[in-house]
Amino acid sequence: MRPKNLNLLANLLLVIIGTVSCNKNLLDPSNPGAITSNDVWKDAKLTESYINGLYNDVPGWDYNLYNNISDEARSNYPGHTPNKVVVGDWDETNAPMNNWDSTYTYIRKVNELLHRIDETPLLDERKESVKSEAYFLRAMHYFNLVKRYGGVPLITHPQSVDEDLSVGRNTLEESFSFIETELEKAYEGLPDKAPGGKASKWTAKALLGRTLLFKASPLYNSDKNTEFWRQSAEASRAVIESQKYSLHPNLKTLWLTNANQESLFEVQYNMPEKYHGWDALVKPLRLANADAGQCSPIQELVDAFPMRNGKRITEAGSGFNPSMPYEGRDDRFYAFIAYNGAKMKGTTSGPPLREITLEIYKGGVDYDADPASVIYNTITGYYTVKAVNPENTIYTYGYSSTQPWIEIRYAEVLLNYAEAQNEYLSSPDASVYQAINAVRRRAGITADISEGSLSKEEMRELIYNERYIELSFENKRYWDLRRWKLAVSRLNGKSATGVIITKNANGSFSYNYQPIDPNPPVFQERMYLLPIPLAETTKNPNLLPNNPGW
Repeated sequence: MRPKNLNLLANLLLVIIGTVSCNKNLLDPSNPGAITSNDVWKDAKLTESYINGLYNDVPGWDYNLYNNISDEARSNYPGHTPNKVVVGDWDETNAPMNNWDSTYTYIRKVNELLHRIDETPLLDERKESVKSEAYFLRAMHYFNLVKRYGGVPLITHPQSVDEDLSVGRNTLEESFSFIETELEKAYEGLPDKAPGGKASKWTAKALLGRTLLFKASPLYNSDKNTEFWRQSAEASRAVIESQKYSLHPNLKTLWLTNANQESLFEVQYNMPEKYHGWDALVKPLRLANADAGQCSPIQELVDAFPMRNGKRITEAGSGFNPSMPYEGRDDRFYAFIAYNGAKMKGTTSGPPLREITLEIYKGGVDYDADPASVIYNTITGYYTVKAVNPENTIYTYGYSSTQPWIEIRYAEVLLNYAEAQNEYLSSPDASVYQAINAVRRRAGITADISEGSLSKEEMRELIYNERYIELSFENKRYWDLRRWKLAVSRLNGKSATGVIITKNANGSFSYNYQPIDPNPPVFQERMYLLPIPLAETTKNPNLLPNNPGW
């Protein structure tokens, strides 16, 4: 393998210059070229800046790629990359989900830190803590490779130009085992509690639970080894029993405050140094200045939200009324989905803030009243309100939002535990019900699921649905469908559904549900694992054979 990150000095300078721009006391900003790689490891402040730079480079908000290629949402914007992925217009030369080069660039930086940390002037205790942080970050990035490609080359030192750079792939088992070992080492050395945006020992344990959930899944575990399920449950249980985290009481504000009690690991943003465009991208055009409506929830997701009594809308006794489909749903529906008649708060050009009532019906301003705006409006009949900041007064594309990206939160830990424990046992025990009921109770559901009322298979389907709605728009669903090996049956050839709403003369509304994908979605068997990029296999034939079907 020949990743593009062999120029050590160039990579060090990228990290340092970025951090120095926010800390003018470290170096002379008029002469950043005077910094050398050795300077970094001779100065404690520069070393800490390097570490902070690694956290700063953890992927965060991704501008809706994964939301729009699963069964969560669609974008109406012409030529939008997810629209091409949906119809299978990608391969080993142009896969938007590819992260090979950027991830190995990152891993190179972590390897350099581990290689040089002992020569820095940091106190010995801090050096050991830094190593644990590095193990966690390296494990997280290797996990993001393995869940895409399967077995990958495990490179644990900064390669030099004198080495044979054509490194072959490790096996899937070796790759998972390496990640597990890294996270166990991280757990032993990380603090019990970490500052916001950094990893604690419970962050490492939670990521271990997630990693083992993938390892145990049908996509990666062809031998159906149930021990992996047990190990995953054990890791997530440790986080739960630590009592360090809890569910945030307000789903609407969960993403609007840094380091709240539900967040185990997050990527933080701060204007003007670092920001993202979530609000501008998902708001209706009336409340955004540019690329609005690019994450429009599909009807399948909307229908997945239960009623407040806990029943699915298709269940007898649910109380669901098709003529008033948005009444009586659980709290997550109102915190995540913006529907016709819902109220949203915001502004297009600065204060004052204003509240609008969405008009997502034929002739409505948020649907098709202005033909020139249609490319920015929803094509599904819904907008996204999850994680949107109603107090944000700057909605220009790319320069608007500072909500943290919560990569790991306690609700996911509960769901990870419930899934792993349910799969490990012959039938769900009390702890599975407790975990699921906790998530649903926070969503305002008034009736718990009675212990012993569900079979293993029924509990599995419930857990799948809870993940679908609870973790929607958090870059989890696409990977869940893949690891469950359900992507072909759930996505291939299955057009997403939207609603066309007509306002009647008496003020009521009629609902017409129709397919919205102009071309049939494509997810073939070979797509469960991404192909290693052609650019990499061309440089390094030892990466071949590629994944099956590519």
